[in-house]
Amino acid sequence: MHSPKPPAHKLSEFQPQSPAVSEEENPWKLALEGSGLGVWDWNLATGAQTHSARWEEILGFAPGELQQGYQEFSSRVHPDDLPIQVQAVKDYLDGAVPSYSVDLRMRHKDGSWCWVISRGMAVEHDAQGRVLRMIGTHTDLNQRKAVEAELQERSNVLRDTLGSISQGLFVLDAAHRIITFNARACELLDLHADFLGTQPTLKQVNQLQFSRGDFGINGELVESHAREYVFSEGEAPVPTRYLRVTPQGRTLEVTSQMLPEGGMVRTFSDVSDYVQVEKDRERLDRLLTSMQALAQVGGWEVDIVADQVFWTEGTYSIFETSPEDYAPGTAMGTAERFFTPQSMEFLRASYFDTTHQPSTHDFELEAITAKGQRIWLHAVGTSRWEHGQLLSRTSVIQNITERKLARAALLDAENRWKLALESTGDGVWDWHIPTGVEFYSKRLIEMYGFTEGELANQAMELDQRTHPDDRAQMEMDRDWHFQGLTPTYHNEHRVRCKDGDWKWVLSRGMVISRDADGKPLRMIGTHTDITERKDAEALIRQQAFFDALTGLPNRRMLRDRLEQEIKRCKRDGQQLAILFMDLDHFKEVNDTLGHDSGDQLLVEAAKRIKQCVRDSDTVARMGGDEFTVILTDISNTNQLEPLLQKILRCMDALFQIGDEQVFVSASMGITLYPMDGTEIEDLYKNADQALYVAKGEGRNRFSFFTPALQEAALTRVRLANDLRTALVDNQFRVLYQPIIELATGSIHKAEALIRWQHPKRGLVSPAAFIPIAESSGMIVDIGEWVFQQAAAQVQKWRQTLHPEFQISVNRSPVQFRHDDSGQASWGMQMHALGLPGEALVVEITEGLLLDTNAIVGEQLLALGDAGIKVSLDDFGTGYSSLAYLQKFDIDYIKIDQSFVRHLIPESTDLALCKAIIVMAHALGMQVIAEGVETEQQRSLLAAAGCDYGQGYLFARPISASEFETLVKMS
Repeated sequence: MHSPKPPAHKLSEFQPQSPAVSEEENPWKLALEGSGLGVWDWNLATGAQTHSARWEEILGFAPGELQQGYQEFSSRVHPDDLPIQVQAVKDYLDGAVPSYSVDLRMRHKDGSWCWVISRGMAVEHDAQGRVLRMIGTHTDLNQRKAVEAELQERSNVLRDTLGSISQGLFVLDAAHRIITFNARACELLDLHADFLGTQPTLKQVNQLQFSRGDFGINGELVESHAREYVFSEGEAPVPTRYLRVTPQGRTLEVTSQMLPEGGMVRTFSDVSDYVQVEKDRERLDRLLTSMQALAQVGGWEVDIVADQVFWTEGTYSIFETSPEDYAPGTAMGTAERFFTPQSMEFLRASYFDTTHQPSTHDFELEAITAKGQRIWLHAVGTSRWEHGQLLSRTSVIQNITERKLARAALLDAENRWKLALESTGDGVWDWHIPTGVEFYSKRLIEMYGFTEGELANQAMELDQRTHPDDRAQMEMDRDWHFQGLTPTYHNEHRVRCKDGDWKWVLSRGMVISRDADGKPLRMIGTHTDITERKDAEALIRQQAFFDALTGLPNRRMLRDRLEQEIKRCKRDGQQLAILFMDLDHFKEVNDTLGHDSGDQLLVEAAKRIKQCVRDSDTVARMGGDEFTVILTDISNTNQLEPLLQKILRCMDALFQIGDEQVFVSASMGITLYPMDGTEIEDLYKNADQALYVAKGEGRNRFSFFTPALQEAALTRVRLANDLRTALVDNQFRVLYQPIIELATGSIHKAEALIRWQHPKRGLVSPAAFIPIAESSGMIVDIGEWVFQQAAAQVQKWRQTLHPEFQISVNRSPVQFRHDDSGQASWGMQMHALGLPGEALVVEITEGLLLDTNAIVGEQLLALGDAGIKVSLDDFGTGYSSLAYLQKFDIDYIKIDQSFVRHLIPESTDLALCKAIIVMAHALGMQVIAEGVETEQQRSLLAAAGCDYGQGYLFARPISASEFETLVKMS
């Protein structure tokens, strides 16, 4: 020990006394030096200062390498600690403090700073009681300081963990005061940290929230079963869990857990986003203890031969007694008085270890002080053996209770933190990165269906169970955090459970220690089960982007994929094809067999289409019976035709729907990118136009988009626009085609046919504008106009041509489906004109009979009730059956011109015509043959018993005046 030399005038007054034992013969000095303590000796009378070899070894030097003296000592004391040391010496010499003891940093030989504790005591005084000589020790404190640093580091780790969790946290003591909280709790509850820092009671917090209306006027923002507790200001039983809504609209899950000492841990979880799909409990952490340990040193000597024990004053202090109260007895008797049975067993074994006869010892023992306190001692020293017998033992003991308690408290704190975190439902992991050792909490192991001991404590254990599709992103997120690019680690991935199922987890964590180069050493974190949330997200995505019936991508997903494919084609110089398809005659199947059968047909059709294309192609359902296919990597358009033919054949094959056998076909329109267009909307229009052409050409076929189709589409658009004013501008004309009675050749029937005299385009065929009028709904007004024209004309011709003259008027299915309750029915209008119902024949198509719309059936019955006749047009080309002919009152059947056109003796068409005529007559119906163009056709039909004929053989559609002339000339 070194200190500034006292003033000369004071030293001169000291008269040193000769010690009773010389330094060389002082066994305590030798024992202290042998125990690992550095010994110093200061003669205040002469100012001489000396130190032991161990003193130098503590600083990393060899014995004798350092010079004796104050200058050598002061040069190695940390500049910040030297004034403290000088003042400590002065206070002791002046009698201001009862003992000298101070912690110092001293420069080690390698340049680092090492901690020592310097203690000393006066051993000689003069007659006036002034100190003449002091001796003392330097104890290496590096281990204790390291323990303190470790405790502080772990405390910081736990505090950082508390700050990283997503839940708000209150830790309350037995008096229900908030002793710990985190920033998240302040955020979720809108409470200031300054207020919570005053450690208010839970009642005070509730009163503040009540004053702000946080719980609602009548507590309606709190789940019903917890309102009594909230309104009681914490006096009622504490509910384990309840939900509440904050004034900001957040839904909070409040969980409470009582602690053994009477306190409570409360967490607040924001479950606003997925309160219905996830019961994610709040993580709970708690930092309970902070410790500091100071070394206490004593010594004893055991003389085995004399069976005596000698203690130093420091030993008495450690055992909380004094020489006056206790005198050490025999070796074993003293030990049994103060050591626990386990420690005694260990000591006895060391005393009688004749096999090894260790000359040194270093062990930790549990003891009980004179006041009943349990303490831990670190004992180091030497033993002297002779002829296999222990003669003596000298030990220096250090009270390491604080270090032991610190370690125990740390373990307890970590266990409490794990308990708090696991109370939220999360699993905890602790990864020691250099060794690869990873510790898993009981909850984490159970989360994957395992029991303790079934999972090895290795990081690769769960990494190997991570889904292959998720590992790259998981490792990337982890590396970013290792490199310091992200403050915390955050990743969602799937883990294979013990039963083979995959579980989605949210893994969060942070590096809590790094080496000098910044490499991560230790990382802790949690696993949260988010499987329910992921399932809900997948369901939402499925519903948003996929067709519920077929499982195919829907319109939204199709557009997204098409955008991606177009980008790829643009990048790689490729082309793709878009195919629009719908099922021919699907409506008839849906109407006749029902919607369930129609749905089955759509599902089977979707499967067939997918089987025809590659996995890289996309098949989507646009709605109804409409499908779209994206065909990628098209290098040559010639390769498309075989595929399109394959799809047509596949769709043309028999569909077995339950007990029914169903036949449909498909019509397809195809456009190419970038040949036909580069924008999605343009490509959609192109494919739709091509589909329109395919259906118009007879269905069960495909059509490629061409510029001519674009022009035709533009023409249809322009016609649709012009059609809106055609009726108002009186551009329509009604022509009449005579219907001849084949047996007599007389004419007392005609069909009214509309024509459009366009001011610029001239005469427009009905085939061009009627579909447009039907799709736009304008056919209702146009059809009404045609009826009124025909009704007026038949009224006139019944007076001038034939009293039973009859005019046929075509009525579109759209007119039947239209609710015309706002205008007079045709029967009422004819009655107003004084016309009988049989003066008018309404021509309908076979498809109308299949319509299940109630309005259609009602209108057909209304026509029959008014006496208006009904004619079935184009018979034989659709799906009509005898059942429908019997169900509705049909007066006439018109044989389609496709049967008449090739009518020759002994032909199949003639046989079909005869069969239709016989069937109709048997059902009380008359037959009209369309498209009669030759005399042979007329003769064969007349011979077969056909009632009426209509066609160019007799006359083309003509004006009313021309029709009157024709009748008068016949």
